[in-house]
Amino acid sequence: MFEICLTRITWLHRIPAGVKLFALAAAGAAVFLTDDVRILGGLVAFAALLPLSAWLPARPLFRQIAPALVLIAALAAFHLVTGDPRDAFLVSARLGTVILLAAALTFTTRVSAMVDALERVLTPLKCIGVDPAKAGFTLALAIRFIPVLFTMIAEIREAQRARGLEGSVFAVVMPLLVRTLRMADDLAEAIAARGYDGN
Repeated sequence: MFEICLTRITWLHRIPAGVKLFALAAAGAAVFLTDDVRILGGLVAFAALLPLSAWLPARPLFRQIAPALVLIAALAAFHLVTGDPRDAFLVSARLGTVILLAAALTFTTRVSAMVDALERVLTPLKCIGVDPAKAGFTLALAIRFIPVLFTMIAEIREAQRARGLEGSVFAVVMPLLVRTLRMADDLAEAIAARGYDGN
């Protein structure tokens, strides 16, 4: 599970959660709106240097993003095999940038601070039916289940490796999709059983 790193308070820790969430959303949109290799390369370099500038512990950080990096490598290998090195770089750069930035955010920001920031931003939208409390709850759940998804990826890869399917992207993606949908359904039933209404 992602844990906020407070062993050393740095400039990144001090930035308000709302600003960091906005920056992550903007960067996430930017990497998928550009096909310029130079821009993407610069974004990857920035995302890789950001945790270093915040003095984040390398081992816990790598442990959290390792499953995602394995998936990125598998996708890149798939594009290389199909004969498109440029697409392999684009996929790797986009996903790698978002994952590194998200990891830096979650390691330097408390979940409660992110939820509060999101609720404040969405409060004016109450007039059109948006429930800030439910949106914040959704964000908290999403962050909570990021490490669960990584664990699921690792388990599926181990199972598929035992079957000799470690080189197949679909052999990982399809079981992951099925297990994720099943987990989401179970979670929805559990929330409904407890009478959660967003208040």
